[in-house]
Amino acid sequence: MSLSCSTIRAALLLFPLFCAQPILAQEKPLHPCFEQPNGAKDAIRRLPEIARYWLAEDVLYIITAEERCAFLHLNTDEEREQFIEQFWYRRTVEPISLDYDFKTEHYRRIVFANEKYGGQLTGWKTDRGRIYVLFGPPDSVDLVTDQKGAGEAANQDADTRLHPAEKWHYHYIKGIGEDVAFHFGFVANRRDYALAAPDQNVLEQADLNPDRFLRTPENISLYVSAGTPRKIRFKDLEALVIGQVVRDQVKFSHRIEFAAATHATTVARMDIQIPCGACARKDQVTPTTSYPLFVRISKPSGWVVDTLELTADMAVDDRSNTGLTLTAHLDVPLTPGTYQLAIATKNATTGEAGSLRTQLEVPSYQSLEAKN
Repeated sequence: MSLSCSTIRAALLLFPLFCAQPILAQEKPLHPCFEQPNGAKDAIRRLPEIARYWLAEDVLYIITAEERCAFLHLNTDEEREQFIEQFWYRRTVEPISLDYDFKTEHYRRIVFANEKYGGQLTGWKTDRGRIYVLFGPPDSVDLVTDQKGAGEAANQDADTRLHPAEKWHYHYIKGIGEDVAFHFGFVANRRDYALAAPDQNVLEQADLNPDRFLRTPENISLYVSAGTPRKIRFKDLEALVIGQVVRDQVKFSHRIEFAAATHATTVARMDIQIPCGACARKDQVTPTTSYPLFVRISKPSGWVVDTLELTADMAVDDRSNTGLTLTAHLDVPLTPGTYQLAIATKNATTGEAGSLRTQLEVPSYQSLEAKN
């Protein structure tokens, strides 16, 4: 009997959810999620594909047992969307501010791990990728070239020289303490690095629970529907976007590239350029020149997916007649699909403004991988 591609893909997706042991000790269930023996498996099977991928890939390393249980008990796509929004909200240091976004940093790490550590396995699934996603870049890395295990063959010795062992050092990791080291040795038959067995025990001590959030099922349920609106700094620019007001006093352009993160999420990497003829005086960049930017991404239904505020104040030589261009960069994790992108900016000195609205097509993981 032959199996369809969709059946095989679904089986591979369900495997880490059903069979994998918890990545960290804190993920071990503290209470039963379902009364029925196969309740969790049945709930996972009923999830839409993107929701299953979100559990199995996007948040596999960081979701708590209580959060996973609460997610599996939701019944509608709207509830799941609200839950996912609040999942990231709970992990933001200052949730009412737009200055730092845990979610964006998490997906940046996934993309970096894919690009840096990918091989037979997708980068974030490797041992080095897992540590990078959890804790970010190490404070230092030592390469060890003189290690050789007893009984290693000559070709393994050559691999050791070509792929020296790595020691990653972190000054501090919550739950583990200060001066933390992870050791990775190259495994020839896997063509990849493996985390040393003793370090697996160290990893289990890590505390990834959000500081502001007490893990109880009741709290999680509250967070599904409750939230505090984020503070908007550039309210005049927000008004341009909400009112769909067209302004072309400030000319700017934007360029977007896409990076595959997981099957559920693609990272849109956006660069905004504003030609600035007044940014230099006698070949010196004027430091006070800046343009606040307001960016909003929404679904065709009007549901706001993300709001970002930043400032274009980095002057670079654009090799054009204007000489200099102010630039700003932002990364936005998005589910593949169609969105509306709105950008508004202004000259902070003169008050002149510019805005645009355009459609944004976010490609899927499969289409991005096919191009590589």
